[in-house]
Amino acid sequence: MSTTNLQDNLNWLLIRSSVIVKQRLMKLSEEYNLTLMQALTICLLEPDQTVPMSTISDLLACDPSNVTGIVERLSVGSYVDRRESSTDRRVKTIHLTSAGAALRNKLLPRITENDAANLGSLSPDEIAMLKQLLRKTLPESKAKA
Repeated sequence: MSTTNLQDNLNWLLIRSSVIVKQRLMKLSEEYNLTLMQALTICLLEPDQTVPMSTISDLLACDPSNVTGIVERLSVGSYVDRRESSTDRRVKTIHLTSAGAALRNKLLPRITENDAANLGSLSPDEIAMLKQLLRKTLPESKAKA
């Protein structure tokens, strides 16, 4: 497949676009002395909710052993607490501490800004349409259908 053909390939365009967003998120994460995966984990956790670590593994699309390391480093930083599930001791759950919730409140507005360089050329209607289409591609949208 030639480079010219790649410019018309949807998967390739999604990959290139996601790389741009990933670079931006990595830079932001570094400002808070976090890895990208640590920052994403903080943002995936809702304050006052306990989540099984396996759920984080699924959302991050990574091996559970990677999540163990991510959570361990976030625990050392006092951003999350890890506990055994009250219903099944084999299941480990995590939740944000007050420091984690405060960090999440700093990260989310910056992550969700629509002024990313790669979105600047889109109109508000185009952004709305892109959001709608991307939501349709996510696994959770298929479960609702």
